[in-house]
Amino acid sequence: MRGFVVQYTPTPLPASAPSHGGIAFLDRDGVLNIGSSEYINQPSEFISLPNAAQSVGRLRRAGYRICVVTNQSPIMRGLWDEHRLHKIHNHMRSVFLKSDEDAHFDMILACPHRHRDRCLCRKPMPGMLRFGEKVLRGEIECAEGESIAEVLSKKRDVDWWGEKPIPTHSFDCMVGDRGSDMGAGWAQGLRLFQVDDSKGIFPVIERILESNNTGDVFHPVR
Repeated sequence: MRGFVVQYTPTPLPASAPSHGGIAFLDRDGVLNIGSSEYINQPSEFISLPNAAQSVGRLRRAGYRICVVTNQSPIMRGLWDEHRLHKIHNHMRSVFLKSDEDAHFDMILACPHRHRDRCLCRKPMPGMLRFGEKVLRGEIECAEGESIAEVLSKKRDVDWWGEKPIPTHSFDCMVGDRGSDMGAGWAQGLRLFQVDDSKGIFPVIERILESNNTGDVFHPVR
């Protein structure tokens, strides 16, 4: 499997939301839900973290598009397939919308690869973020096979020892609980917000919504 798993359900922002064009890239486990060392293998194992849905709703009401980017190696490990992953994510959507009617996910991207597969999408590589940005900003169509191939074929080497790149949009951010999340966001020049995996996104939501908050300092190789 060369690319990643895509669920694309763009939804209009709330009527009162500003149209600044920012994108919030969110890791899943430890940010939106309680993670597990044994993976989230069934919809019933998905337990949202406190106020995570309300945080996503607030981001949408503040004008952000939401793109979940998650590493899901169980697929390539043969534990289960992408259809199981879709069921888990459909359940996640339902849980979040029940808690906050604005808590829509515009796009969910999942890398199915293991570290040894040396793909361009498993975080800290920024392939999923690059694809999400191009689709959500209308630069490419979300035709899964062709669009992914187009983005991955235009590989840009990441200079992990260099300066943090300049982002496409100053509001764009990456929220995650691990260094790999921060690395993927850093490679795109995004504002970075690293969270406690037992608390998730809620404790940092005010910082994210401050447009002049540049996020956490992160050095990928130091």
